[in-house]
Amino acid sequence: MSRPALEKILKQPKKLHQNFPLSKILYYRVGGPAEALLMNPSSDDLIAAINWVCDEGIPFQVIGSGTNLLVSDRGLSGLTIFLGPNLIFKPKVLSENSAHLRVRFEAQDAKADVLDWAMKNRLLGLEFSAGIPGTMGGAVYMNAGTKWGSYADVVERVYLYSPQFGKIERTAEQMGFKYRGHGEGLMSDGAIVLSVDFKLPKAQGALELLESRKKIDEILMYRGIRQPLDYPSCGSVFKNPLNSERGAGRLIEAAGLKGLRQGSAMVSLKHANFILNLGHAKASDINGLIHKIISRVKENSGIILEPEVVRLGF
Repeated sequence: MSRPALEKILKQPKKLHQNFPLSKILYYRVGGPAEALLMNPSSDDLIAAINWVCDEGIPFQVIGSGTNLLVSDRGLSGLTIFLGPNLIFKPKVLSENSAHLRVRFEAQDAKADVLDWAMKNRLLGLEFSAGIPGTMGGAVYMNAGTKWGSYADVVERVYLYSPQFGKIERTAEQMGFKYRGHGEGLMSDGAIVLSVDFKLPKAQGALELLESRKKIDEILMYRGIRQPLDYPSCGSVFKNPLNSERGAGRLIEAAGLKGLRQGSAMVSLKHANFILNLGHAKASDINGLIHKIISRVKENSGIILEPEVVRLGF
């Protein structure tokens, strides 16, 4: 890939890096280099870069802050666009009445900033997101959530860029959100989230606001007690199967896999749906455990677990 040629079309060419070690920015702290990495580009540079690589026939991938991503030890070829958290957080209020407020967030806005802003403005509906890392682009792409809810519950409209169709917008219904994902179509064809509109209910009194804050505290306490947060991980590795009364963690535990290790990667003793990097793991170690878990759980229960973590370069 011709880095000088790409730099010429960018307004901020210094944000383009060559052979960048992705282990430095991904939550798992593993993964090989990106052949070329465009770090937090402006919307104009994002679109210009995508159009250029598509014209040149160069592969590209867009990643958020890397909270739910496992990249191979070989790294990624072509162009990788990293959309990490915005340093400047400026939500745009679109309209409001006594019951609701409609607001637009950028794809690079951090989930934690969005929740904090909502609480400061006495808005409800985002309690489920307490403690979830990452940015809004990934949240919409994955329909991120917890057992208390997901972003599909509050999304009103999504604004995307497609190399084929340009800038487009879709309602929540058109997105076809499902458990930890979205419908087939634009997102599957390489469309990228630029921003998202939420419709959030307003707290109608001090008691309702107090209950919301109490729920957030309970979720944060639950996460601290039940989930291993001392080592790098991607959070839940597998989706909870819809055809089982037991969640993925329970199925993995029932298969006797807590503590299973490969290299410096280990199935957590605290929560079996977490695979931890104990310090010097390779992506191949983590991916190897994923395959072993799928095989052993199928043998033990007949259920085939589906990874929630996104894997690239394997």
